[in-house]
Amino acid sequence: LAPEVSGTTLTGEQVTIGSPGKAQVVAFLAHWCPHCQAEVPRIVEHLADNPLPDDVELYGVATSTAQNRPNYPPSAWLEREEWTFPTLDDADNTVQMQYGLSSFPFFAAINDQGEIVARGSGELTTAQFDQLVEAARAGSL
Repeated sequence: LAPEVSGTTLTGEQVTIGSPGKAQVVAFLAHWCPHCQAEVPRIVEHLADNPLPDDVELYGVATSTAQNRPNYPPSAWLEREEWTFPTLDDADNTVQMQYGLSSFPFFAAINDQGEIVARGSGELTTAQFDQLVEAARAGSL
């Protein structure tokens, strides 16, 4: 099962990630990571032309926040990139530890039963991102 985590988004709203009910793709992003800096605009551009299915939600998790690193604060960076998806503020890294991150960016595909059915790490192609979305939607790879 996916860890169910709740907290505040970068815009101050409450959000829960990992709970059963709707398929989800979760993108863990570090504002200073060059691979995240490449991935975010790629996903935004891809989804502008290829919207998510209605039964899949995309969430971000802004993690490993460091004031002395590029693109701080992460909220300003994501706004510049037109990332409009709810993004949990994980400045203390507790969510990334619960999900067992191995690198940035890191992705988890969660089916509607709350089970992690696929993971991805590093820069993904749009086809690989779409595979995660489909895995979340279908419930398996």
